[in-house]
Amino acid sequence: MRPHPQVRGIALATITAVALAACSGSRSASPVWTLAPTAAGDGAAQAAAPVASTSSPDSMADMPGMAGMSGGGAGAAAAVSTGAVSYLNLTIVTGDMIGHTEFPAYVPSNPTLPANSTVVVTITNFDDATALPADMKQYASVSGTVADTVQVTPIDPADPNGSAGPTKAISTLDPKAVSHTFTVPGLGLNVPIAAQSRVTFVIHTGAAGTFAWRCFDPCGDGPTGWGTAMAAKSGFMEGTLTVA
Repeated sequence: MRPHPQVRGIALATITAVALAACSGSRSASPVWTLAPTAAGDGAAQAAAPVASTSSPDSMADMPGMAGMSGGGAGAAAAVSTGAVSYLNLTIVTGDMIGHTEFPAYVPSNPTLPANSTVVVTITNFDDATALPADMKQYASVSGTVADTVQVTPIDPADPNGSAGPTKAISTLDPKAVSHTFTVPGLGLNVPIAAQSRVTFVIHTGAAGTFAWRCFDPCGDGPTGWGTAMAAKSGFMEGTLTVA
């Protein structure tokens, strides 16, 4: 995982930059980040993600199953038979961004979603690609989302709220381009995450429950790639998704 340049304009309250100096390639020059709130232990955030059935992004009208939902409020709720639309924002930060070299992390790691609802999930990834090995290429395919597709927008890590190329709807990602996955086996959900990208998809939640999720791309260190963050067991590349 390489150090990233100066980052500006992150529209997520879960991450607060306390130093925005550009990385020069050495650990001492890496920017210092504070996760708000922080959890005891390994430093990955454990708080539930903010979700709200408020206004909808304009791009939602182009997403599978979301036609007619460019507006917000009551209009958005009426357009989906399952009720109000909620939103979940996750960020994959690099180890340099949180002071743990080679320890990328999902922030937050233990989100909560409303039961029996339509949820628009956006995952913004600052990390590089780690190719899926041949015996794990099934994790390059999307499953469990509306229409089994996601929308992928490349980003410039220095300006993550913009785009560095066109948005594409995909059902499968090139295994060589996979950076991480967001996989919830108990829900049949698997989303491959492209390097330095913003991935958006829609899911319908069911009954309440707590489900384990993890990244299934061996993107840590060691000969098998399952070291560092992949073996931390405490909110870096795995956590829980609560439906309540």
